Amino acid sequence: MTAPSESYPAFYLILTLLNALRRGIPQRQIWREFQRQKVTLQPRLSFWIALCKEAGLLDAFDGRLRVTGFARRWLNKDIEEQTFDLIDAWQNAPKDRKTRQFRKKLLWKLKYDKSLTAKDKKFLSQLQALGLVKEDRLTVWGRYFLKGEGDLPTPKAPETCHLDGDQFLVPLPQHIDLLWELERFLRPASPGRYPLNRRALQYANGDPQAWVDLLELGLGGPLPGGIRAQLLGQPSLRILRGVTLEFSHPEDLSALRRQSNFRTHIHRVISPRHVMVDERQAVSLMKMLVRRGICLETHEETSPEEQPKRTHFTKPSLLQPLGPSVPKLQVLRKYLQLQQGLDMLYHAPGYAPEPRRITPLSIEERNGQTYVIAWCQSRRGQRTFRLDRMEIPGTY
Repeated sequence: MTAPSESYPAFYLILTLLNALRRGIPQRQIWREFQRQKVTLQPRLSFWIALCKEAGLLDAFDGRLRVTGFARRWLNKDIEEQTFDLIDAWQNAPKDRKTRQFRKKLLWKLKYDKSLTAKDKKFLSQLQALGLVKEDRLTVWGRYFLKGEGDLPTPKAPETCHLDGDQFLVPLPQHIDLLWELERFLRPASPGRYPLNRRALQYANGDPQAWVDLLELGLGGPLPGGIRAQLLGQPSLRILRGVTLEFSHPEDLSALRRQSNFRTHIHRVISPRHVMVDERQAVSLMKMLVRRGICLETHEETSPEEQPKRTHFTKPSLLQPLGPSVPKLQVLRKYLQLQQGLDMLYHAPGYAPEPRRITPLSIEERNGQTYVIAWCQSRRGQRTFRLDRMEIPGTY
C-alpha cells in the first residue's frame, strides 16, 4: 500500500479526500495530502471533487467544501453499490447536457464493443480510475457492471486491526466506523496506516484518552504499555538486562568503538565510560578484550551498610557561551565531561529542523565524519547524531 507507483482504487482516493476535508485542510492544499500518503492522484483533484458532489458525498457552503452526513453511510456500502453509484455520478456530473449525453454514449459503446473515437479515448482515463477500463478494454469489473457478465470476486474474510511495531493498521475497506472516528484525531501515513511515534503524534489533536479508547476498541484488547504511555504523555521505565562494562577512561571506549567488530557486541552506551552488552555475548567479548591486552576486573557491590556515607553533592556549572562563538565540538566535549543535557536543533535529511535535548555519551570519528552518541531526552532513547547536522546556540 505504500509503493509510490501503486494505483489506488476509487475507494481509497475518495476516503483520502473526505478525511482531508474533515481535518480542515484547505482545498488548494489537498493535493499535498495525497502526495504525503503516496496515493496516486489520477485524474485531477477537480474530477474527484465533482464526482463526490454528484454522489452526495460533498457539498459547498459559504464557498467551502464540506463532507455531508451521507458520506459515512456511503463508505459502509458494499463495493457493488458504491461502483454503481460512481458510474451514475460520473455520467451525470457535467453541468451541460451535451457532455452528459457524450458520456452516456461512451458507456454504451463499451457495453456493446463499438469502436472508439480519439475523443472517446481521452475520457477512458476517468473510467480507468473507477476500475472499469484498462488499456482501451473493459476489466473484469467493467464487464460485470456494464455488461452484467461474470461474477464479483469473493469478499475477503473479516480481518482485525493490529499493531506493526509503532504503527496501527486498519484493514480496508473494513472497520469504516472505527476509521471515521480515528481520522478526527490521528493523521495516517497511508490509507489505514497510523504511526504512533512521537513525530507523528505532534500532528494529532483532541483528547489522548480518546485515541487510546479507539485504538483498544480496534485491537479488541489493551495497548502495549510503552505505546499507551507515549500516547498519554506519561513517563515510562524500561528494565534492561545485560552485563555492564566500565572502562578506565572514555578514550579507551572511544578507541574500541572505532572498530566495527567491537560495536556489534555493544547493546547500549550508558555513559562515556560504561556500555551494556548482551549476557550471551559477554563471554566472547571479554575473551576478545583479553587478547587485546585489556585487564579485566570483576567488581562486586558492597552491601548498603558498608557503603560510605555521602557528605556532599557536587553540582557542576552549566556551560554558558561567552564572547564570540565557539566550536560545536568544544561545547559537546564540555557537556560530555559534565554529563549534563543541552538543547540543539537537529537537521535530519528530508525533515524540518527539530529541537532536541540530549546528554552526550560518546564522540566518535567514522569515515571522515564526527558522530555523537547521546541520550535523547526528547525521544527518551539513545540516538546517534552527525555533528554537521547539529545546530547549537553560540557555536559554529
